[in-house]
Amino acid sequence: MPKQKLKLPSLAFLVCLMISIGAWFVVTFSKDYRVTYNFKVVCYNLPEGKKTVTVSDSVFALTFNQKGLKYLSAPFNKKDKEVYVSVADLIKPKHRVSVYTFTNKELRDFLAHHNYGSELVAVESPEVVTFYLH
Repeated sequence: MPKQKLKLPSLAFLVCLMISIGAWFVVTFSKDYRVTYNFKVVCYNLPEGKKTVTVSDSVFALTFNQKGLKYLSAPFNKKDKEVYVSVADLIKPKHRVSVYTFTNKELRDFLAHHNYGSELVAVESPEVVTFYLH
């Protein structure tokens, strides 16, 4: 049985295919992406004298700017995504007793400062969220 050599056209095709796949990865993973995920709200660090907190909306839709492979990393790759909110830090500037209302812009500013940094672009929903402290 004679040995078959790899033909030149098939070798050239494989080389071109590998170069095109590499170029596709470079282009795809160097783009900026805007991704929106739903995060379950987990409250912690309650103010002194408060035992529980109820949130008017238990899921936040958060939009992030991500680049390349970074948006495949935590916290975005977990199935059950959670956002942790320090209630004491959140309500500190409001000076109220037990009901606190925040717009999505106020939430975005707080979460960007305490959790996600500049990657967080917006809080898509809810428009307004209310925290009830008991």
